[in-house]
Amino acid sequence: MRTPAWVITGLLDSGKTTLINRLVKEELNGLDVLVIQFETGEEKLQKGVKLHKMIFSKSCLEENPFGITGRILKYVRKHRPELILIEWNGMEHFHRLEEMLLQFSAKAAVSVEKVVYVADEAGLQYKIPDAGAAAFSQIAGSDCAFIRTRGHRNFTKDARILLNINPDIRIFSGRKWERFLGGMFHFKVQPRHWLLIVPAIAMLYMVAVSLLRDLGVPVERYISVFLGIFLQAVPFLAVGTLLSSLIQVYLPPDWIQQKFPKKVLSGQLFAILAGFCLPVCDCASIPIFKSLVKKGVPLPAAVTFMLVSPVINPVVILSTWYAFNGNYRMIAARCGLGILCALVCGLTWLIKPPKDCRIETAMPVQAGCGDYRLPEKVTNPAARILLVFRHAKNEFFSVGKFLVTGIFVSVLFQDLLPRAVASGSGTEPWKALLLMMGTAFVLSLCSSSDAVVARSMAASLSVGAVLGFLVFGPMMDIKNAAMLLSGFKSGFVIRLAVTAFLVCFTGLLLFMASGNGGILL
Repeated sequence: MRTPAWVITGLLDSGKTTLINRLVKEELNGLDVLVIQFETGEEKLQKGVKLHKMIFSKSCLEENPFGITGRILKYVRKHRPELILIEWNGMEHFHRLEEMLLQFSAKAAVSVEKVVYVADEAGLQYKIPDAGAAAFSQIAGSDCAFIRTRGHRNFTKDARILLNINPDIRIFSGRKWERFLGGMFHFKVQPRHWLLIVPAIAMLYMVAVSLLRDLGVPVERYISVFLGIFLQAVPFLAVGTLLSSLIQVYLPPDWIQQKFPKKVLSGQLFAILAGFCLPVCDCASIPIFKSLVKKGVPLPAAVTFMLVSPVINPVVILSTWYAFNGNYRMIAARCGLGILCALVCGLTWLIKPPKDCRIETAMPVQAGCGDYRLPEKVTNPAARILLVFRHAKNEFFSVGKFLVTGIFVSVLFQDLLPRAVASGSGTEPWKALLLMMGTAFVLSLCSSSDAVVARSMAASLSVGAVLGFLVFGPMMDIKNAAMLLSGFKSGFVIRLAVTAFLVCFTGLLLFMASGNGGILL
């Protein structure tokens, strides 16, 4: 039986010990609790009959981390505490704790249930950037954050930095103690509970299918179409995430910035070439775009690269070729329109370019493509390969959520779309195009697999409308807009979104007016 553990982390003097004392006094009173401190401050840990503690210095942690793990396991196996509270050092990378407690024998004895990042609202936006990679890794690995507040000032703006690093983190303030406790004591499904949950879900599924059949809903057809699209899209998503991970790990961070020309025309051409050569999805191109702007790359070239790379890279071309049964005209139309629209969007920034569009205190967003650079001391090829697969796994499951949602909506879309719009008869072409561009914006699919979803709707739409989905979607969607807002001012993001929409809409309308390039699906 594994002993549950809660990790309390945060910067020095953020209130970690104070939070532990309050939890022990008000909520854990009477439990046999082991507190493991990797950092001690002015606040002292309160004493109790069933409260035991182990203290390890920073030097001991750096010199012999696995020796510490052995001592912890020896204590746990001998005394069997009911709960472990770990006060983690605010200046230590969170990966070190993961190495100590989430593998080998430690994983079989200790179960890390909750990770809480504790912070003080005063200077929150400046302390975390100053702390560097250690603070980023702790926030990225936390389930929730507890913010110590003073008075009744709204800390939403200050806490946004936490969401930029970890979009899934739940934030609680000191004024909402009961809500914080609800998050801490929230029921977590254990492996043994699945023995009861799986049969219950199966019974619920059978009842739901029976009811839907009685209502005339073609459940079997929906399931068949969903699985067909899903099985076709997953391989390309896997290839895209793997290639993206290879770039993240092996390509030096400043390589692109060094190679980018400073002149506008040559920069535009290089942006298109780089967009073709780098097999990255849209969520990977935006962090590169941020770094390009920060390094002083001309804004037109940086915008062109960000918009064109998820449309014309080799993985997208391959998935489009597969989805449309080797229709080279469809591939050429998507790539050609993507290059043209991205180029025009980039050149529009020569007109009244913004003097300052970046948010100086912005933090990197972990949206499918995180920071997985190797530590300086690690040069082992095996470590690099493991890091590639780790990054690919995290990115695959992160982006996969958007893919599954998009497939589900597209399956419903095929059945619910009015026949007049589907066939194009009796409805203006611009309405079908507008509908597909709006669908692409909402679904936020990964560009490495959106062609399969688009192909599932192609039988009921014109070629121009389908291309609107394939060209505009990778350039701008809800996910991309949210990532851009984490590093750029809202005025810049709104202008970019509106420009991309107008340029794509106009270009595709002209393409449809010319007879859709003679393409037949």
